[in-house]
Amino acid sequence: MANIKDIAKLAGVAHGTVSNVLNNKGNVSVKKMEAVLAAAKQMGYQLSVKGQQLRSSNDHKIAVILPQLVSEKYTVLFNAIRQTLLNYPDITYDLFITDGLEFNELKVLERVQAGEYKQVITVTCLDNANIYFDALQVSPDDIIFVYRKPIDAQRFFTLNYDQPIDSIVEYLFDKRLTNIGVIAEENHWVGNQSFATKLEEKIRKQISNAKITMQYSSDNEVYKEAFNFFTDSTALDVIIAQDTERAKCITQASFYGGLNSCPEVVYLSDSASFIANGILDYPVNYAQLGKEVVEQLLSSSTDGKTEIVEISNLNVSVERHSLITFDRNTNQTLNLLTLPSPSTNALIKLLPHFYKQTGITLNVSIRPYEEVLDILNNIEQYSYFDLVRIDIASFPWLAEKILTPLDQIGNGIDDLLNYFSDAVKLKFSYVNNLAYATPFDTSIQLLFYRKDIFDSPILKRMFYEKNNKELSVPKTFDEFDLIARFFNEIHRTDDPQRPEGASSSIGGARLIATEFLQRYYANGGRLLSTKSTPQLNDEIAVASLQAYINQLRFNKNFQGMWWDEPVKSFENSELAMLITYMNLFNDVAHSKLSPNIGFASVPGEIPQIGGGVIGLSKQSQKGNIAEQFYRWLYSPDVMDHLVMLGGNSVYQDLKDNQPICYRYPWLSLAYNELSKGIRENVTVAGETVDLRKVEHIIGQGIMNAVYKIMSIDEAIENINKMLRLQFS
Repeated sequence: MANIKDIAKLAGVAHGTVSNVLNNKGNVSVKKMEAVLAAAKQMGYQLSVKGQQLRSSNDHKIAVILPQLVSEKYTVLFNAIRQTLLNYPDITYDLFITDGLEFNELKVLERVQAGEYKQVITVTCLDNANIYFDALQVSPDDIIFVYRKPIDAQRFFTLNYDQPIDSIVEYLFDKRLTNIGVIAEENHWVGNQSFATKLEEKIRKQISNAKITMQYSSDNEVYKEAFNFFTDSTALDVIIAQDTERAKCITQASFYGGLNSCPEVVYLSDSASFIANGILDYPVNYAQLGKEVVEQLLSSSTDGKTEIVEISNLNVSVERHSLITFDRNTNQTLNLLTLPSPSTNALIKLLPHFYKQTGITLNVSIRPYEEVLDILNNIEQYSYFDLVRIDIASFPWLAEKILTPLDQIGNGIDDLLNYFSDAVKLKFSYVNNLAYATPFDTSIQLLFYRKDIFDSPILKRMFYEKNNKELSVPKTFDEFDLIARFFNEIHRTDDPQRPEGASSSIGGARLIATEFLQRYYANGGRLLSTKSTPQLNDEIAVASLQAYINQLRFNKNFQGMWWDEPVKSFENSELAMLITYMNLFNDVAHSKLSPNIGFASVPGEIPQIGGGVIGLSKQSQKGNIAEQFYRWLYSPDVMDHLVMLGGNSVYQDLKDNQPICYRYPWLSLAYNELSKGIRENVTVAGETVDLRKVEHIIGQGIMNAVYKIMSIDEAIENINKMLRLQFS
C-alpha cells in the first residue's frame, strides 16, 4: 500500500509537503498541491479519517450517541442536529450507534474519549451520568442527555408531553372511548414516565369509567408486545401509541393476531405522518428538540446547575388526516389564473385530492408573466377567472381595484392568516389595513453557492495566491464580484470544479431592474424614501450601475425573459454562485447537486421580496366554494404536501417540519430574511405604487446604459425623469 514517502517521490516534493496537503494545512503552492493529489490518486492512497480528525487539537468536534436510526424520533432528532450544525461550519460531528446495549455504549465512550470530542449529545441506555463524566473527562456542562435522564445528569432535554396528552384525552372524552390501550417505551426512564404516567393520570381523572391496559416495551420488543392487545376477545375502543413505530406494530398485530377489526390508533408522530382510516396522530417537535439541543449546547452554560428543558409542541389537537371533510359541491368549478412556477406544478398534482374532498373542479390557467398582468389590469373583460395569483410587485396597486376582501369570501377566511407571521401578513395580505389575499408562493432572494467549490483546498489556495484573501462566502458585492471574476479567469468548460462565477439576466427590463436594485439597496439607496414619487438617489444609483456594468464583463450573461436559465445552469454545475428567489430554486433541492448546495444572505443583506398571493376576483360570484378552496389549500396537511412536492410557502409551522427542512435547509434563513426584505410598493404615507411600472422604467434605463445607448449618468437622469412624468 502506498505511503507518504511513495507519494512524495512520485510528486517530486518533500515528505512534509505531502503531509501538509493531505491534512489540509500549511503554505503549499497550487502547483505542488495538484501534484500531490494527482500522485495520491494514481497510487490509490486513502487518507486516514482518524488522522484528519486528529490533525489539530483545536478542532471542535461533537459526538452524537444514539441507540439506533430506525425509529422516527431518532432519525428526525439526528437530522435536526445535523442540519443545525450546518450553521456552524467550524464544528464537526460523528455519529455513534449503540443498539441500546450497555456494552456497546461503554465501547463507544472509549472511542469518544480517544477522539478528544469536546461535547456530547446522547440518548443513553446507562443508568448513571457519572459513567460519562468519568470516562470522557469533559465538563458535565458539555454533555446533553436527550429523552432519557440518568442519575446525576446535569443537562437533560426532552419533549413536553402535556399538550399532546391534553389533546388525546379530550378526544377520548368527546368520543366516549373508555376501553383504552396504551403502548409506550420502557417506563424505566424519566422521559418516558412523563408521557405514560401523565397520560394514565389524566385519563383516570377525566374519564371515571376508563379501563386502561398498559404495555411497556423496548424498541427491540415492541412488535411482540403489540400482540398482547389481541390475545383475548375483548375489543379495545382505542390504542394510544407513543410513536410511529409502535402505531405501525399495533396495526400489524391486529391484522395478523386479532379476530376483530383494528381499533382506532392515536399516536405521536413527526409532521410527516402516514394516512389511513382509523389512524390519528398528534405531531410533536422531534426536530425542534434537536435544534434546541445543538443551539443550547453551543451557546449557553449551566454554571454547574441542573438544567431540564422540555420542548413544547405547536399543535393543539389530534389530527384525522384521512377524514377531513367539506360540503360537496358536485359539478361546481373554479378557475385560477397563475404563472408557471414550482408552486403551480405542486398545486396541480394535489388537485385530485381537492376534488375528492369537495367535488369542486379547479381549472388552472397558466399564462406568461406579462400576459397575466395584462389580464389583471383588464379583469372586467375576464369575468370567468375566479381566483388570481398576483405578483407581490403589483399586489398593493391592484388589490383594492380587483379583489374581494378576505372577510367577505364565503363566511370570511381572514382567520387563515393566523398561519403566517405578522411580517408576512403585512407584506402579502394587507392593503390599507384590510386583508385582500393569502400568501401563496411567498419568496425572498438568497445567495446559493457550491459548497464543494468554496471548500476546495486547491481553489482556496489559488484564490489566496491571486487576491491575498481567503475564499469565503461573500458578504458584500465587492467580495461577490471579486470571487466571480476569479472563477471567470480559471473557468474550464470541461471541468465542473472550474465553473463560471456568477450570472446576470439581461434579457428583459424587469429582470435587469431586479439585479440592479440588489446593488442599489445594498449601497443604501431607496425608491420611496420620503416622497410619493419614486426616485433613484443619483449618487448611489450611478455607483451601483457602474459596478453592475463592470461585472457583466466576467459573468455568464443570459438573454432569457425569466430566471429559469440561470437556475438550470447552477443546477448543471456551471455556476459557483447564484442570487435568486427561493421559490424559483426549490426544484434544484431535489437534484444531484443538492448535497453541495450552500446558502447565505444576499450581499449587503437587503434581499428583495418575491413570489405572489392568491385573491378572489371581484368579478367572481363563487365566494362560497372559493372559501372551500382556501381552507383546503391552507390546511396543514395540504400545505405540507405542497412544499414537499417542490412548492413554496412561508406557512409558519413549516420551519419546524423536519422532512421539509431536510429538503429545503434554507427555509429557516428565509424566514429570518423576510423580516428585513424589501419591495417598495407602498409609500411611507400608505399610498400604493405600481411597482411593476417603476421596475419597467428602471430596467429600460439600465439597458440603455448596458448597450451604450446612454452614459451611466445619462441613464440615471433619464430614469428619474421618466419616473417623475409617470408618477407625479
